[in-house]
Amino acid sequence: MLEWKDNVILLSSKPYGEAGIIASVLSEKNGRYKGFVFGGHSKKKRATFQKGNLCTAHWKSRTSEQLGSLKIELIKSTAPNIMGQPIQLSALSSVCDVFDFILPEREPNQKLFNATIKLFELLKLSDSINFSWVKGYINWELGVLSELGFSLKLNKCAVNNDCKNLAFVSPKTGRAVSYNIGLPYKNKLFILPKFLGGNYYQENINEDVLNGLIITKFFINMNFFKNSHLPSSRIRLQKQLENKLSKV
Repeated sequence: MLEWKDNVILLSSKPYGEAGIIASVLSEKNGRYKGFVFGGHSKKKRATFQKGNLCTAHWKSRTSEQLGSLKIELIKSTAPNIMGQPIQLSALSSVCDVFDFILPEREPNQKLFNATIKLFELLKLSDSINFSWVKGYINWELGVLSELGFSLKLNKCAVNNDCKNLAFVSPKTGRAVSYNIGLPYKNKLFILPKFLGGNYYQENINEDVLNGLIITKFFINMNFFKNSHLPSSRIRLQKQLENKLSKV
């Protein structure tokens, strides 16, 4: 018998059979797992299986090849704390949907688990006017890329190793490019946000966060969704922020 007990983040749940569900969770110490939850589709337990919830889980299986079963108990709900904030709800869904697709099964990554818990706390502390939390979301996506082997190199210019006059990011290499070198080709490059070390804009938080989202969206899509579609929640998040920030 194989089994573990751990804290988990609920990523998704799908009905299976008359009253059961297949749940996908990110475990703190064991990685992403799926398992069958008996009675998980009942009205009594439905609130437990919402995306982003922090839970305790007990997974067990007779063999490593089997799906296994999960017993899940709620520790803390996440979505109700941001229920009146649709953009933050989209961010929450995007985190869970991206993870559910790209994370390899049963490979531990406590660093990503902890970073995600911190991001959820940041979402709860945010409001509908202050969008500084988006920087945290962008850094979360950069961290995901790095942990899964697709780290962007944004600390120095790919051409001349300059660390002070960075302004662009190459879509081909994921590396920063200095202002003078990249300016003639700026239409083919991404603008590096100021909070990530860029100096193209003197101070424009709206442009900064939107440019950051463009960069991480591109590289996540290129590295993980070539033969499929980027989750609708991630697309919706970017459109909502574009619409909101254009009016600020």
